[in-house]
Amino acid sequence: MSECLPISPALERLAPFILRSRLLEVGRERLTQVSHKLAFLLITEDISVSSRRQLLAAFPCPVFQCLQSADIARIFGYNGTRLLGFRRSPLSAKIMQELKMCRISLKALPDGKSMPRHPRVAVLGASGIGRHHISWWQLEGAAVCAFLGHTPDSIAATRPKLLNGTFSGNAYTCLEELLDREKPDIVDVCLPPELHFEACRTALTAGCHVLCEKPFVYDENLSQQTMLEQAQQLTDLAREKQCLLGVCTQYAVAANFCLACCPPPPEGLSSYQGRLVSPGRNRARGARQTWIDLAPHMLAALQVAAPDGELDWQTLETDFAGQKADARFVLRRKRGKRDLACRIQTLHADAEPFNVRQLTFEDQVFDIAGKPDENGIFQLEISTPRGTVSRPDMLRQVIRSFSLGKTEVSGAMAVKNMQWLLEILSRAG
Repeated sequence: MSECLPISPALERLAPFILRSRLLEVGRERLTQVSHKLAFLLITEDISVSSRRQLLAAFPCPVFQCLQSADIARIFGYNGTRLLGFRRSPLSAKIMQELKMCRISLKALPDGKSMPRHPRVAVLGASGIGRHHISWWQLEGAAVCAFLGHTPDSIAATRPKLLNGTFSGNAYTCLEELLDREKPDIVDVCLPPELHFEACRTALTAGCHVLCEKPFVYDENLSQQTMLEQAQQLTDLAREKQCLLGVCTQYAVAANFCLACCPPPPEGLSSYQGRLVSPGRNRARGARQTWIDLAPHMLAALQVAAPDGELDWQTLETDFAGQKADARFVLRRKRGKRDLACRIQTLHADAEPFNVRQLTFEDQVFDIAGKPDENGIFQLEISTPRGTVSRPDMLRQVIRSFSLGKTEVSGAMAVKNMQWLLEILSRAG
């Protein structure tokens, strides 16, 4: 595999050549004047959301977002600068390869329109993961207009926890009333899994774009066939309504980064391992619950690595015991690509280590962690074979992409994820 370098050291290594070659252009007026000569724009993570959207709309060249303005000052000597333009040259092409995992774009939605600059978002279920969704939506420039709660009491208990007590949107216990009064552009479904199907269907029918937490569709009281039919119904409905439909299997984001950082050989990968350990908190969840809760993430990472792969069910071996759910299998590939030996390990742990998040492609191990930055904003940290790279939190990247009109995991991709998830569960006994 090719050499993998963290983003900042990679730019620092090339900075002397960049400056000597006079590739850099600074200042929006100047960038507009030479826009036809630009290879790409580099914008920082601390640029404003409105500026990011304006630049994406105004410049036809690729746009990459990474680093902080302080990094630009340290590496290139431009203080207070959040935007750099790079002129076309072989060196610029090389830099674009270094930065390809950081590219962003403003996508056209199915109806040919763009997402509003500040989309109105309603979050369904805000007492758990939903409150983190609300924080990321706000940071990405959306207007979180409302949330859905189960009862007036649950709403009263949840509201003080949102945005450090500053949430000013409305709250509802009836989804139809919320949709009628608030008319959100986006509905973010963070309800218990058995409520996903009806909530997504209602929101899509109302013409809203829908982002849904994983698992996409799951109700232990329904048959595997019924759940798959429901997942396909939602995908078909989104297409009919020309609405965006995405699912929050966040490790697709991490896998994209890892594979862009250390690309596989032309013949493709030969092995993949995904290991995800989450705190059990002494809730005595069984192996089936562990699989449903954690495996969608690891399966999504595999889908990114081998989007054309088909699981060979004759090769499946499972070990479901206690709160552990493991699966081994071979993914068959076409068009001259190698078959992929896969292992997915999931566990709800009641003893150390409580948190393990690891993707391994061939012999390249990527450990995934996170910590707050100097502003208290949680950042993703990926330990790569060549060093540690900081990127925005995975959920934030999912929400950022959605706000720009792109799904990291589409409805169709989520249906395939569900097919594998449920069939492996069924065969595990």
